Amino acid sequence: MAQAEVPRCRRVGILGYGQLGQFLAGQLLAQGPPLGLALAFVWVRGEGRLEGLPPALRLPDLRLLPQTEVDLVVEVAHPCVAQEHGEDILAHADFMLGSPTVLADPAVEQRLRGAAARGGHTLYVPRGALWGCEDIARMDRAGTLAALKVTMTKAPQSFRLEGWLQERLVAAGGTRTVLYEGPLRPLCPLAPNNVNTMAAAAVAAPHLGFDGIQACLVADPSVPDWHIVEVEVTSVGDKGRALSVTSIRRNPAAPGAVTGSATRHAFWSSLLACHGHGGCVQLC
Repeated sequence: MAQAEVPRCRRVGILGYGQLGQFLAGQLLAQGPPLGLALAFVWVRGEGRLEGLPPALRLPDLRLLPQTEVDLVVEVAHPCVAQEHGEDILAHADFMLGSPTVLADPAVEQRLRGAAARGGHTLYVPRGALWGCEDIARMDRAGTLAALKVTMTKAPQSFRLEGWLQERLVAAGGTRTVLYEGPLRPLCPLAPNNVNTMAAAAVAAPHLGFDGIQACLVADPSVPDWHIVEVEVTSVGDKGRALSVTSIRRNPAAPGAVTGSATRHAFWSSLLACHGHGGCVQLC
């Protein structure tokens, strides 16, 4: 009797080796094989370091990606990686976009959606810290979602901001300050590392999208080791009455950390769901 063929492990590449990248690489090495997953490589931008990884797992140049036989590429580095390399990645593999703030640029979103459709690969968007993601998506599909607001509160040192928003953070002088309140789209390029949860909400609720979702960013020194995400959902009303749901997620975080500790496990769960969806954009 012929031996049954052993299924090939799904090969996963990691772009970025910060807190999230190190965690996901460690999970793949420790827990991946029984789950049918293998770490294919880790790549970092510029002069980033890869201590502790054997040379065989270090990808020196993204142009070598086609030679790695990778099945899924996970970006946990910076939005510019997807902007510059996303289309090429989707020509060869599924792509889990850890920095969905890049989709606030309509031209980039169109290019990535087109690349996923052409290559038959999936552009995955992890929910991150977005609580109630499935319910939001269901309401949006049903046409019953009227409004969505996401408020993120962190200690000042946990923000990585750009332009005038960084200037406003400095001017706040360590006092509790509402840094931004308004449509999500203009906020994304100003806080590309901090509002990926909000960008996931725009993917979950495409009828509202980056222009319809309201975003609020608060710097609060009284929460040095917490990241707080408040999601306010309002349904279409009837006779002046409407369903409203508010959730508050308090995520422990090391002082100064951009990513809370629970978000690491949320990303791992998202990675495990990245399989078999075809050439589309898919929340995970």
